[in-house]
Amino acid sequence: MKKIAIFSFILILVGTGCKKTADADLLKVKWVLSYIQDTKTNAITNYPSDAARKISIVFTDSLNVISLSGVCNGGWGTYSYSLSTGAIKISGILTTAIACKYVEWEEYTTQNLDSASSYKINGNNLVINSNGAYNLYFTEN
Repeated sequence: MKKIAIFSFILILVGTGCKKTADADLLKVKWVLSYIQDTKTNAITNYPSDAARKISIVFTDSLNVISLSGVCNGGWGTYSYSLSTGAIKISGILTTAIACKYVEWEEYTTQNLDSASSYKINGNNLVINSNGAYNLYFTEN
């Protein structure tokens, strides 16, 4: 009986020491765009490796504001989401309007954020599914 109790104790210690890595939190994390996926063909296009800056978004935890930092522009909008269903709505995104190389990536991002329908976080990755042309894939920075 002592052996069973000791064995059970060891199993409990080992089991509690092996924690699953938690998914990142949607809020207050800087999410950097990695690639886009065509919603019709599922074709993936990687973010240009030679872009001067990465596109990133941050969901604030107050006032439901999403901020956007682009290749050459910045902006903001509002959002609402459901933790239980994964639904997300992003609207009213306004940005500055400076032209530069790869500015079309900002357009892909803003247009598909405005068409966002759901999101999923898996580890340090965020996918925003869109009713528009592209799903957006981000990595926690």
